[in-house]
Amino acid sequence: MSETNPAAANYLPSVFDVRDVDEARRIILTPEAGTTTDERWARETPWMVERILEHCPLDDRSAVLDFGCGLGRMSRGLIEATGCFVIGVDLSTSMRQLAPGYVGSPRFAALAPPMLDLMIGRGLRVELAISVWVLQHVARPEPDLARLHAALRDDGVLFVANNLRRAVPTDRGWAHDGIDIAARLDALFTRTWRGTLPAEIGGDVLPDASFLAAYRRPARSPAG
Repeated sequence: MSETNPAAANYLPSVFDVRDVDEARRIILTPEAGTTTDERWARETPWMVERILEHCPLDDRSAVLDFGCGLGRMSRGLIEATGCFVIGVDLSTSMRQLAPGYVGSPRFAALAPPMLDLMIGRGLRVELAISVWVLQHVARPEPDLARLHAALRDDGVLFVANNLRRAVPTDRGWAHDGIDIAARLDALFTRTWRGTLPAEIGGDVLPDASFLAAYRRPARSPAG
C-alpha cells in the first residue's frame, strides 16, 4: 500500500462505483492471501452475522444501521437471521442502486449519507450500527464516527470490522494516513469486546492486519 498522505492527494470515491454485482463483490471483499472473494463471501458473511448477534440480539422489531452497506451482504444476513429492519447507507450511488435487489427484502432501504443526517436530526435512533470494512476507506473519520454516535440510542451497540492500517482511495493510489481508527473509536464509545478473524475465515494475512470490536454508546446527557 502507498504511504501517500491523503492530504497531498485527492480523495477518489469513484473507486467504489461499480457496474454490476460481480464487480461490487470483488471490491467489497478483495481477495487476500490464502482466500478469494468467493470464499470470503461464503464464509465470512454468516460468521460475522453470528458475531454481531452475540453482542446485540435482534428481533423483527429491531432497527439496524448498516454504515457503508455496499451491496447489503450484512444487511441481508441480519434480516434473514432475525427479521430486523435495516437502513443501509453508502457513499456510492451504484452500490445503493444495486443493494435493494441484492438484499431482496422490504425490511431494507439504501440511503445516501445526507439522508441519514436528516433522519438523525428528525430523531432516528437504532439499537445496532455496524461498519464492516468501511472506516478504513473514508476520507475523514470524524464526521462518520459522529454519525454513528448520533444514530445510536443510549446504550446502543456498534460493531466494527476494520483494517489496522487505513486504505484511503486517492488519485495517487491507496494511502495510509496514519489515523488510528481503533483509538478514535475507543475515545468515543465504550469498548466491550475486541477480537480477530480466525485463519479459516480471514486467510493468511487478514487476521493479523485487522480487528473486530463491539462498543456501547454512552448515555446522552439530559441536555443531549
